[in-house]
Amino acid sequence: AGIHLPLGLRALGAIYMNSTIDVPVPEIAGSGLSFSDATDVLVAFKVGENNLGLRVSFAFENNDQTTDSTISAISESASYFEFAGGVSNDRYDFGAYFGLPSLESKIGSATTTWEGLGFGVAGRFFLGPENGPMQYVPVVVINQFSTDLVRDLVDATSSFLDFSMGVGIHYQLDESNLVVLGTEIFGIRQNVLDAANVGKETVSVTNMPAFYLGGETRAKRWLLLRLGATHEIQETKTTFRLPSGEKTETSKRDSKFGVSVGVGIELGRFLLDLDINDNFLFEGPDFISGQGSDSVNDFVNRLSISYNF
Repeated sequence: AGIHLPLGLRALGAIYMNSTIDVPVPEIAGSGLSFSDATDVLVAFKVGENNLGLRVSFAFENNDQTTDSTISAISESASYFEFAGGVSNDRYDFGAYFGLPSLESKIGSATTTWEGLGFGVAGRFFLGPENGPMQYVPVVVINQFSTDLVRDLVDATSSFLDFSMGVGIHYQLDESNLVVLGTEIFGIRQNVLDAANVGKETVSVTNMPAFYLGGETRAKRWLLLRLGATHEIQETKTTFRLPSGEKTETSKRDSKFGVSVGVGIELGRFLLDLDINDNFLFEGPDFISGQGSDSVNDFVNRLSISYNF
């Protein structure tokens, strides 16, 4: 949920609630806490031909459970702060952020603490005639987190790297129809956990390559239809190295396909956006088997309502 409010004639403020932040918490932290309920505060303003934006995001979560003598008591807390800025115009769009995650978990007499620093940068260019039907958009994204973890007598360091580069094509067929084609030329997500006197584990997921296709059409004055498809060719490699130097390595290759369907309905100043569950479209509601009783077969994955003041 969120709201945009004008701040004079050349600035805009916004607040968003319950947004998701992708923070790479190591599994060894042993916590069920997440950072899925973040609050974003944004301000944007015009400077010459450029649009400048600043954002502060924060999230807090606690989990306290007091039980009987047969089950250990649990006391957990997590926090995250993120500061970001960006600049954009008709030719380019650049942004950067840095984040400060922290987590403390006490389960019985065992205590785990995790904290560190992360940063990221992203940029894209819009190449081609500004008012032409086709534009080429090269994109580069980098995210990196370095953290320290202490669990009882075990000290560990963890790092996370996300790098992606690709190019997209925006093709405006006419005022009512848009086609977008994208290729991720190379992308990698790598998690490294190095525990003293235990070993070092490296998990890498590489896209070589990935393809994305999307389209939007205004079927009626009040109706928007969207369709997207993805094809990812991935390699997952896991390496574990003991302090003695002995190493084990496993790898697998996979090819993933995905489909997304969206519907936008304009009712006056309201815009209703529906993210349709593709499993419902292909498998049906399962009225007889009853498998549709959970979210797997819900008709809509996500619904949002926007109001234009």
